[in-house]
Amino acid sequence: MPHFDLANLQACFLDDPQLAAASLKRRPVGQLPLPSGQLVACDPLVYPESPMLAGYSVPPGEYTVDLIIAGRRPALAVVWFQPRTTLDVASLHWEMASWATEDPSALSDDRFLGYPVDAGLGCFMDADTQKALLVLIDQPAGDGTEWCDALIDNDHLDEGAIYRPWGQDSPHALAVFTSGWGDGSYPSYWALGADGTPVALVTDFMIIEGGDDRDGEDFARQVYEDSLSASDKAALTRLATAVAEEDVPAIESLLAHDPLLSNKIDPASGGTAFFEAIRLDKPRALEALLQNAPPPPMPKQLHTRTVSTYLQYAHRLNVPRSAAVMAQLQPAQEPLVLRRGFWARLLGR
Repeated sequence: MPHFDLANLQACFLDDPQLAAASLKRRPVGQLPLPSGQLVACDPLVYPESPMLAGYSVPPGEYTVDLIIAGRRPALAVVWFQPRTTLDVASLHWEMASWATEDPSALSDDRFLGYPVDAGLGCFMDADTQKALLVLIDQPAGDGTEWCDALIDNDHLDEGAIYRPWGQDSPHALAVFTSGWGDGSYPSYWALGADGTPVALVTDFMIIEGGDDRDGEDFARQVYEDSLSASDKAALTRLATAVAEEDVPAIESLLAHDPLLSNKIDPASGGTAFFEAIRLDKPRALEALLQNAPPPPMPKQLHTRTVSTYLQYAHRLNVPRSAAVMAQLQPAQEPLVLRRGFWARLLGR
C-alpha cells in the first residue's frame, strides 16, 4: 500500500505506559455523534464541502475520538467504532480511506490519498452534520461566520475538542483538532476486522515514523538507562539525595562502594552527582565527590554547543556559583617562571 506506516497506525492501540515509552500520549477528545454513520474527514474551515469517505459506513451512534500526541501536536487522530481494548491488533486489515472518485490501487509507492488542509485544522464529522454545517455557512452575511470565529479562538484544539456550533443540545457535532505540523495533505486509514467491518478510522499527520517520537538522543538515553542495574539506579538516587543535603558521610560511603558513581548520569535527574553539586551550589558535597582529585571529564551526553567541562558549565549558569565551588573546579595553576631574556632583563632579574 502506498505510504503506509503500520507502526504509526498501531500506536493508537497502545496503552498509556507503552505510549510513554515511545514519547507519545493519548488525549481523549470525546464522543462524536454519527447520526447517518457516513463519515467525513476534512479541514472544516477551508474545505467543509469535502465529500464523505466511500466504501464503509457504521451503525448510527456516538463514537469515541482520541488523539495520539507527539510533543504538543496531534500525530494521529482516531475514531473508534469498537472499544480499543477489545480489538486484536494483529488480526486487523488496513485500507486507505478514499472517495468515490478516487482509486488508491492506482497510486505509486510514494503517493497517498489524503484530505487537504489550509487552515491547520482537521476534523471528523457525520455526513448529516456536514449538511447542517453547510447550511450554517450559507446563512446571511455575518451570521454564518460566528461558528468559524469561535472555532479559531478555541485554545484547546491541540488536545482536540467536540465542537457544536448549533448548541450543546444539538444532535450534530464535529471532532476538531490541529493537523500535526499544519497545512498539507493527510491520509486516513480504515482498520477492518476479520468480517470486513470498520473498527476504527485513523488519520496520520505524518509527524512521527514507526509509531515512535523519540530521536537518536532519546534512544541513546533509553539504552543507557537499560544498561543500569536496579542497584545502580538506587545508588544514583541515594547519591543525588546526599548531594542535595550535603550529607558528606553518605557520599563517602557510596563512593567507597563504587568510586565511579559520582560521574554516572542519574536517569531521574539527567545529570551526574558533580553536575548536581555545581547546579545546587554545594561546595561541601563537591569536595566529597572530588576526593582531592581534579574534576573528571564531563560525560559527552551532557555536552552542549558551548559546554564540555564542569568548569564551563559552572561559568554558564545565570547565577554565579560560590567562590568555594569555583575554586574546586579551577585547574591547578603552575607557578610563573620567567626565562632570562628580554622580559627578565627588563624587570632587572
